[in-house]
Amino acid sequence: MTNDEYIKIVKRNSNRIYLIALSYLQNHHDAEDVMQETFLKLWKTNKAFNDDEHIDKWLTVTCIHKCKDHFKSPFVKNSVSLDEAKELYTFDTTQCFDVFNAIMSLPKKERLAVHLFYYEDMQIDEIAQVLRCKPSAVKTRLHRARTHLKSILGDDWINE
Repeated sequence: MTNDEYIKIVKRNSNRIYLIALSYLQNHHDAEDVMQETFLKLWKTNKAFNDDEHIDKWLTVTCIHKCKDHFKSPFVKNSVSLDEAKELYTFDTTQCFDVFNAIMSLPKKERLAVHLFYYEDMQIDEIAQVLRCKPSAVKTRLHRARTHLKSILGDDWINE
């Protein structure tokens, strides 16, 4: 992989990989670290990729594994407050802000399933492979997340 190809891949995926890490870790600095580790692993790999979609999926899986590894580290710090994460985003409407708050308040497994399903447009089978669980577990996490979101946001959010 040439430098130009690598830079193009990083530019195309950096925001997406950062958001995956942030939704999993809920810490701005840790998410940046995981994002950098993910792209460093890409730079060091000798793997041949079929196309851009193959690279994107590989980066997603690598990012999730790096997030899981992060929690195994003895140097893991407590998550920052949700207020710090909110400062990173601008929202078009108050409703978008409310949905973001609700998603970030979900348990980690549910939050990640929601992010991969709705924001990364991954299928349930793909999410199950990435998370190394059964598709039924992913469906359960999504169902629980929707139930939690409905209780937090009420019925109005479904229409959006």
